[in-house]
Amino acid sequence: MVVLGQMKVYKLNKDGKEHIIRIIGAGDYGGENYLFDLQNTTVYGIALTKTEVCILYKADFHKLLKIDHQVGQNLLKLNAKKSVELERQAQLLSFYRVDVRLVAYLEDLYNINEEENSITLPMSLKDLASYLGTSAESLSRYFKEFETKGWIERHYRKIIIKPAFWEEFK
Repeated sequence: MVVLGQMKVYKLNKDGKEHIIRIIGAGDYGGENYLFDLQNTTVYGIALTKTEVCILYKADFHKLLKIDHQVGQNLLKLNAKKSVELERQAQLLSFYRVDVRLVAYLEDLYNINEEENSITLPMSLKDLASYLGTSAESLSRYFKEFETKGWIERHYRKIIIKPAFWEEFK
């Protein structure tokens, strides 16, 4: 479980190239397969920022489940949330065109964002490219195109969504 910071969870393809599964932050977790005797030899995690993690051992977890049944219910709820996020990523990857994937991703971030017209990318351009199944160069070109067309303003990871974006894509 991540206590502080941010980690990327990824797989490696046959060529050794990373494929980002998700970015996790404080309160998120990974490696639950181990707690239920399932092998996990293909998923890795690496800290993106200064990160503190809490390790829960299988025996301690099973004791905790016996003492507090709410823990199991919370784990099920969190796993359901992870499942929904993975389904959404699979849906994004099913779009043939990279620009459509990027637009859908930006819309998703916008819908969960608290600020009125801006979003902050939770990962680097390289990691976002991996998450969306493309190259950083392609994403960079699309961001530049979106800026040129007046749909967005980009300041590193902060993106201001302009009204023209919604006129084009809604």
